[in-house]
Amino acid sequence: MRTVVAVDEWNAHYAAGRDFRAVTSEEGGAFDLNVGQGEGRSALDIGCGTGGFASFLRDQGYLVTGADYSEAAISTAVARYGSTASLSFRCWNAEADSWVEFPRHDLISCRLGYAFIQGKGESLRSVKSHLSPGGVFYVMTPHSDKLPPARSDIGVSVEEVEELRFGWSSVKEWTLDAQHVCYALTL
Repeated sequence: MRTVVAVDEWNAHYAAGRDFRAVTSEEGGAFDLNVGQGEGRSALDIGCGTGGFASFLRDQGYLVTGADYSEAAISTAVARYGSTASLSFRCWNAEADSWVEFPRHDLISCRLGYAFIQGKGESLRSVKSHLSPGGVFYVMTPHSDKLPPARSDIGVSVEEVEELRFGWSSVKEWTLDAQHVCYALTL
């Protein structure tokens, strides 16, 4: 059974100075090879946390909006990276808040957050409807069967991977390390 993490728990996590893994050179190189440089294209980073991956995307040439429903995460992201024309942050819940205010994006990413999405089918429909033609959905996630049993609820199951991979014109998948897999899913 998937653990539901309430926003208060995420706020406490980030307020305590905790974070998630930084983008490694291996992930950055694989991203560049499989997704490519931004060249001024737009990106939405769902579950951006403290902004590390959103900043990486900006450095790759994307115009990025980082979104997270934890106010503490967004506060930290703004303090670390500021807010500019090429990188901005906002408090937003991809499952509960409206997507209508977002334009289509060339890239939507969900790095280390996909496993926590409760309504994956509805979220995938929202992602697909907000990608530009030829746009890419980038997901980096642990697989539950590659994690220790006590942590398996922070990974995705085989069935969830099948659901994630369904209905795209192109699916690229690569193993990042012993626990994490990346997906570049093209509309």
